[in-house]
Amino acid sequence: MNSGVVARLVETYAQSLLDLARQSAIIDVVEQDVEIVSALLEQEPSLQGFLASPYFAEQTKRDLVRKVLCGRLNDLTLNFLSVLIDHNRGAFLPEIIDRYKQLYRIHRGYQTVTAVVSHPLREDQKAKLAQDLAAAMHAKVDLDVHVDPSILGGVIFRYGDKMLDNSVRGRLVRTVEQITHPERRQ
Repeated sequence: MNSGVVARLVETYAQSLLDLARQSAIIDVVEQDVEIVSALLEQEPSLQGFLASPYFAEQTKRDLVRKVLCGRLNDLTLNFLSVLIDHNRGAFLPEIIDRYKQLYRIHRGYQTVTAVVSHPLREDQKAKLAQDLAAAMHAKVDLDVHVDPSILGGVIFRYGDKMLDNSVRGRLVRTVEQITHPERRQ
């Protein structure tokens, strides 16, 4: 499957799970279930291969999932996993889980902000930056920090469809552009 088809498939399933959880008023319960499944997939990578394998019957997969997770997950989540298995979508479970987590955070009012910095930040610096961004944006912030030494210094923020480039490299590029093409000044 090409990446565009996979992205739409992942989005559809993740959004459907969120919608069902919201309609049933158990969105936080399903989030906890998703965390349990995510941890299980990390602990047992062979489970991912089993769910994705065409060599095992859907009934065998459903039986194993129910045996391992019954009593640990809400029925809605178990039924969702069964639907994934029935439609041969087990291979996409990690991506669906990741997208669900993102949608859940958005539903809870979080804004994801990516900060690109030239040097690694200490934990206290990350916490302060996240706090300052939350105050400036009037939103809860999930801060994702990436290190890119090529920006030389400063920071580049990306959130939603916006980007704020306050890096040394960005300022140098803009300065050179103004010097070499004065007619483009604004």
